[in-house]
Amino acid sequence: MKKKQALVLLLSFITFGNIVAQKTVTLYGKVTDINNKPVDSASVWLKNKINDISVEKKTTLFDNAYETLTDSNGNFSIEVEKGTYYCLYAIKESDYGKTKLEYWAWNLPIYHDLEINPQYDRMEIYGINASEPQTGPFETYQIYFRPMSLTKALKLPKTNMDIIDIAPKIITKKELSVQLNGIDADIVSINKVNEYARGTTMFGYLIQILKPKYNKSEIKASEMVKGYDKISITLHSKETNEMGKGEYFMKRIGN
Repeated sequence: MKKKQALVLLLSFITFGNIVAQKTVTLYGKVTDINNKPVDSASVWLKNKINDISVEKKTTLFDNAYETLTDSNGNFSIEVEKGTYYCLYAIKESDYGKTKLEYWAWNLPIYHDLEINPQYDRMEIYGINASEPQTGPFETYQIYFRPMSLTKALKLPKTNMDIIDIAPKIITKKELSVQLNGIDADIVSINKVNEYARGTTMFGYLIQILKPKYNKSEIKASEMVKGYDKISITLHSKETNEMGKGEYFMKRIGN
């Protein structure tokens, strides 16, 4: 009888362990500079948005869900609870605001093991959002982002400003690369827009891309996320000769 009870107890522990394990997945990848050189001791933060109005006076708009550092080869790995996270931020803290600006990825659906490979340089690609225009045949995405130049940021006056002008004056199709799940997408329009933010005005860009046609066999495993399109934006501004990269996960509608 005691042996039977012990066996039942052991099976219960095993079942409980499996349930706990199923609630977590692995977020992993490699942090490099824009020239693919690994970044040792880079900070990687997985964040959620702070929605409580009572904390609006805080300097941060995000809640750190998980954080880690890369190893000497730029690699990182975190066990995280399954869910959709607001953003991921990566940079070596000693670089920030001095020689480099950070990498951001947005709307991360982490329900299975997910590979993210941040790259950063002197051009930050911030605040990426995407939408699908409500016009058939639903072959495009509109994408908004705010590019921020470190060169321009370092020249800003320290006093309050009505306009924070740190974006490229113009962006051409030759300077901009957009990929959907690792496949190059055609850019059909680029428009500079004003953005109100924290009592001032900044500049962003609204672009429209054609969704590339491809077979699933053409997509690398690292670029595939079930039910989502991974949008990758890389900008090389000729104005300041700065580069940056950012990513956004767009939930597919109807497919």
